[in-house]
Amino acid sequence: MAILNPKSHHSMVREIQTLLLSHKHIHLRWLKAHVGYLGNECADQLAKEAITKAKPFFLPKPLSYLKSEIRSAALNIWQDNWDNGETGCSTHDIVNRVSNKPVG
Repeated sequence: MAILNPKSHHSMVREIQTLLLSHKHIHLRWLKAHVGYLGNECADQLAKEAITKAKPFFLPKPLSYLKSEIRSAALNIWQDNWDNGETGCSTHDIVNRVSNKPVG
């Protein structure tokens, strides 16, 4: 379960972990229906509208391709910031390429 992973980087998981650590007594309840809960009713309504009113949306490429392109663009922006930044110059001499993989 993601909540039990102390190394999780997912923001929602981290927020839940923080709440669990800061509150000693937490009660989780299962809701049989969304009726009576405004946020859930709103989400249900929007989901119904999305499938009945919206035009179908087709991705021109596989999702994996789009994720790869976004990751590549983000790394390029990060590299540009790293190359042209005003801080970290001595570290830049040692590690001159950014990467989403650990160094070493």
